[in-house]
Order: sequence, then C-alpha cells, then structure tokens
Amino acid sequence: MRSKVKIIAFWGACMLALHACKQPSQLEPLFNSLPSSVTGITFTNPLRNDFEFNILDYNNYFNGGGVGIGDFNLDGLPDIYFSANMVSGKLYLNRGDMRFEDVTHTAGLHTSQWASGVAIADINQDGLPDIYLSCSGYPDSLSRKNLLFIHQGMDAQGIPTFKEQARAYHLDDAGYTTQTAFFDYDKDGDLDAYLLTSYHDDKYRYFAKPKDTTQLHPSTDRLYRNDDGKFSLVSLSAGIVHEGYGLGMVVTDFNFDGWPDIYTSNDFIYEDRIYINNQDGTFTDHSKDFLAHQSLSSMGMDIADFNNDLLLDIFVLDMQPSTIRERK
Repeated sequence: MRSKVKIIAFWGACMLALHACKQPSQLEPLFNSLPSSVTGITFTNPLRNDFEFNILDYNNYFNGGGVGIGDFNLDGLPDIYFSANMVSGKLYLNRGDMRFEDVTHTAGLHTSQWASGVAIADINQDGLPDIYLSCSGYPDSLSRKNLLFIHQGMDAQGIPTFKEQARAYHLDDAGYTTQTAFFDYDKDGDLDAYLLTSYHDDKYRYFAKPKDTTQLHPSTDRLYRNDDGKFSLVSLSAGIVHEGYGLGMVVTDFNFDGWPDIYTSNDFIYEDRIYINNQDGTFTDHSKDFLAHQSLSSMGMDIADFNNDLLLDIFVLDMQPSTIRERK
C-alpha cells in the first residue's frame, strides 16, 4: 500500500513539473474574445477629424470616453454603460449568458455632449444607481456641462429609466472634466464629488508660469461638497488649490487613518498631487513629502499593493520620451 502511494505521488509530481514547463503559448487562455454577434454589444466611438474640431484644436481628442458598470435593473447581473464623444452614450442591460440588450432610448439616456468619463453611484441615496458623465472637448461651455442621470425606477417592461438633473443637484459643472469620483470625504454620510480637470490651455501647457493658489483657475480640480442633496463648490476652502492637467485619479487611504485621500496624475508641466485628508473638511498637498521623484507628463495611474507588503504602491504611466529625437 505504501509503495502505491509513493508511485502515485511520483507521477503527480511529474505531471506538475511538465505543466510548469509549458511555454506561455501552450497555456490555456484565461479570457476569450466574444464577438458582437454573441454579446449584442455593437457600440463604437467613431471620431470625425474635420476643420472645426481635431487634435490641434483639442489636445485630448483621442482620449476616448469611459465605461461604467452597475446593476441598473436590480436583477443581480452587471450592466454596462459606454460614454461617448461624437455619438450618444449607450446602456446595455445584461440578459444573462453574456448577452446584452441596448436600452438607451427607452432608458432616456441619449446624449450629445463630449463625455470623457462616467461614474456610477447612488447619488441621492434611494438604493438605485445613478449615472454621472464628465464632459469636455467643445469650446462652447454650454456643450461642456456635465450630465447627471438620476434613476427613476423601472418601467412596465423592467427597463430602468433616467432623468437628467445635473442642474438641480448643482453638478452641471462646465469645466473640462476628465473624470469624477464620488466619495464621502467629510464623513457626514453622503457622497461628495471630486472632478478631475484637464483644461485645454494653448498658452501654458508646456511652459512654466507663476503658481497662483488664491483663486480657482480653469485648470484647478473641482471639489463639490454634498449638503443635503445639493452640491457646493468648495475647492479653495478645502485646500484643492493647485492647477493641473488631470488625466488620472485614485481615491484611497494613504496614511491608514480611515479617511479618504486623493492622488491625481497631471500631464505637461504640472506636478502630480497627493491630497491628504485633514479630517476637518480640508486637504493638504503632501506630494513632496511622499514622493522622492515624479513622472514627467503623467498619464493614467493606479494604486495597489504590488509587492504584497500591505502598503500602497503607486503606478503612473509617463508618455514623455527621454530625448528630443524621440519626442519629434
């Protein structure tokens, strides 16, 4: 009996060794690509280069939109919202077995703004997920107003319906918003909003200029405090005072004090910022205290415990080449 156990163990070890020796190309894929004929998702985000609007007129022309995931009809399956630039965003309900249905028109979610990001959050705390679109792009400020679609419940067919109410909530910000994060920064039990801003500044994007933290500039991020369901712009009084060209943002707790802090990655001449929550409704930028060095022209970023030491690490993408030749 003991010899049989040894033989089984020996062959088991051999099989594990053979599996470990497989080349990456021999391993079974973890993900499979499903065509639109299977999923029903036919959304595309086409860009039309023309004289009126192009990458020379708007630097973030090719940055795209964003994807939001939420269970909008409360059936236990994650649904998908795609934000878009020159076409309307789309809402796809998950019908199970990786099949989705476009319900954008019925849901009342047709859009015409240049949406650079989407956030899914229960903003009015009624148990239903709402949709907030960060808008940018067009020179006309009226075309850049952010959109807030408040969930109105389901219709007779079980389709979620929405009503645009950004102005009613004082969230119709007309800055060049890249993305928005909803979180309770002051711990009063409701969701506040941090708007990452990427202002199209033709004059100063590459060149040093005096720092002015005494007033709100087009390139200063926006912090909105939720006061009984209405949002108030409190950037300067809360310490969000530095200009930036925000392309990435993560809300996390850097110093493990139980209060949410903010990291923003900024393109061109602007430094990345680490806003530490002072637990009194204000933030202080501690980027120089926390970072030995920074990326130049930071793009997207993420924060995670990469080396499993229970501490947060920061990963920032940098697109600035090291030589003039590469840059040209």
